[in-house]
Amino acid sequence: MAVPTTSQPPYDDGPYLGSISDFVATSTDWLAAPAIGDCMARSSSQLPVAVKNLIVDLGMLGAVQQMDSLGALQPSLGQVWSGCMAEGEQVVTTTLAPEATVPCQGSLTRLPFDLNVIQGVVPLGHLNPPEHTQPTDHHYFLLPGWANENVASTPFVAPADGYLTGLASYSSNSSGSMFTDWQMSVNVCVNGYIKFGHVSTLSEEVQALVDREPGTCSSYGYAGNMTEQCYWYGLSQVVSAGDLLGTAAGFDTPNSALDFWALDRSGPLHDVIDPSYEHGDARIAQCGLDWFTDDLRTALYGRRLNFRGIVADAEVGCGKVIQDVAGTAKGLWYATVPIDGRWLDELALVDDNALGDHQVVSVASTVSNAGYWVFQKRSSGTVNRDFAQVAVGSGIHCYDTFTADSNGPSQGGADRFVIKVVDDSTLHIEHQSGSCSSGVSFQSPHVYSRYQQ
Repeated sequence: MAVPTTSQPPYDDGPYLGSISDFVATSTDWLAAPAIGDCMARSSSQLPVAVKNLIVDLGMLGAVQQMDSLGALQPSLGQVWSGCMAEGEQVVTTTLAPEATVPCQGSLTRLPFDLNVIQGVVPLGHLNPPEHTQPTDHHYFLLPGWANENVASTPFVAPADGYLTGLASYSSNSSGSMFTDWQMSVNVCVNGYIKFGHVSTLSEEVQALVDREPGTCSSYGYAGNMTEQCYWYGLSQVVSAGDLLGTAAGFDTPNSALDFWALDRSGPLHDVIDPSYEHGDARIAQCGLDWFTDDLRTALYGRRLNFRGIVADAEVGCGKVIQDVAGTAKGLWYATVPIDGRWLDELALVDDNALGDHQVVSVASTVSNAGYWVFQKRSSGTVNRDFAQVAVGSGIHCYDTFTADSNGPSQGGADRFVIKVVDDSTLHIEHQSGSCSSGVSFQSPHVYSRYQQ
């Protein structure tokens, strides 16, 4: 006798889309709201039913403020919302703020700090799991004392004429320690803008721009590491090269460097295998060093240094962000099981951002505790093989003999990673004790996908 089956009717997106329309209609003083609403509507298929129901029940901003109640589903809303916020920022800076008229190459005529203060400039692709399990889309200016995270408050200035168009505050609670820092966006060239992050304090002129209610606030993170972000959009404050913008670092903050983005809204998006990828500004990120005048660019290239204190070689150049190579192990991967907390589903098998012949296994969680393991890549065999050469059907590969500057937790003595590319979208990976010299096989591998769940 056949067992009767039941099926659920398809989810009706009408109420969800109605909530998005209500959000736009009631946010008339927030210039980015229409673009954010359009993005949220287009992203409906990326949101689980429980998330959309929360938006229907509480409204868009209410759901964002109650994101923590979603548990393992929190990252699905957090990442879509962050991506849509970034899209709204781009629309505002493109259409609603004055546009600079000079080309981006050579538009930056001043360094943010005196050259003798800059101890190093970190190439694109820095890794620091779990927050930066995937390669970063920005540079860092390293300041005196950065290696010991003991940096005095240091003023920085605008590197070009332009228009300050957006500000955001980030209030973080990391293991019980509270601090607030800032991010700012400045239009400096045709279709391009720069951002500074981990700004400790704002100059008096910039502070005056945020002495009013922000456009919106929301929270993200995971237990023990939560952040509230608030945005002020639609600004058009004129700045001139050399104007004081604020300070970086300081003894009362954990930040020992100034983050620096260069973003091009007009160029093609960098290729990524997962088309729903919504990781900040990574797909429009450019080499910020190349936007400085020739003399300053040369000086900065001469100071390329990663956070481990290693001087970047010529092969690394300016570094790189998205590194997906279809049909191989190289690039970005995501856990296939629900994980509670932003970033914690991420895995990256990518190039080192200082040594061109080295690569990195970068883990947020699940496979092991957060960390990265650096090794010298090989062009043959099945041990430490270049990730871009580990293809579907090439069998099991093993990685060991990690460099002393790796920070990943050890399995005790020697440790290794065993990986296999199962198909174009599936990877098996396991962290084990021992070396790759004998007995390489899976015991209980974790499954990762090219596509975020």
